[in-house]
Amino acid sequence: MRVGYRDRLVDLLVARFGGNREVWFAAHDTAYDAYVRRVDEVDWDAEPWAHVVDRLDADHYRTILEGAGVSWRPDDPQSFARDLEFRLMSTVDARCPDARPALARLRESGHRVYVATGASDANARGALTGAGLPDALHGVFTGTSQNARKSRTTYWTPIPERIGARPSECVFVDDRLDYLEPAAASGFVALLLDRSRRNPTTPSFVRATLRNLAGLAHYVDVLATELGG
Repeated sequence: MRVGYRDRLVDLLVARFGGNREVWFAAHDTAYDAYVRRVDEVDWDAEPWAHVVDRLDADHYRTILEGAGVSWRPDDPQSFARDLEFRLMSTVDARCPDARPALARLRESGHRVYVATGASDANARGALTGAGLPDALHGVFTGTSQNARKSRTTYWTPIPERIGARPSECVFVDDRLDYLEPAAASGFVALLLDRSRRNPTTPSFVRATLRNLAGLAHYVDVLATELGG
């Protein structure tokens, strides 16, 4: 996604403002590094999640324009950032090959399938549209909808009630332990997706480890049988 997004963004900016592609690439890369630092440094508890993200995203695109020497600024920087995020990401297919078959098998077995992401609504909708997956899902939870970071239990605790399920009936799959731990602490069944076998040991809050998504539907089927559903 990052590579495709970077290319599409520069295509759009060159078409709109002109200039040298390498200058725009350099402006993007500098702004991206600054964005990552700001994400790590910001006090996420000082104000609502959505306010922080809107400001960070607006600053990100302003920094790109500044880096390329463009004086134009949008009237509404935050709306501009959200619109651009969706438009660009919706043109990039970053879907892993095993995703759609796994989702199809889960739905065929009668399970409901949701995405839980720490991204904003615009970012998530764009990525899922580009991957061609919205029709395979029953819903999407984002940082915007939860008004919280995915690494906090406050992100997870409202979800079961919202979908009409007990936490123990909710299976969450991710490749990051810092997301799995708060989900498990909220009562979810946490499965680690470790494609590269980079985790030699499995923490106690992880119920099982998957090497890919091919076996996910079977695991959920067995769990549903154990729960009597």
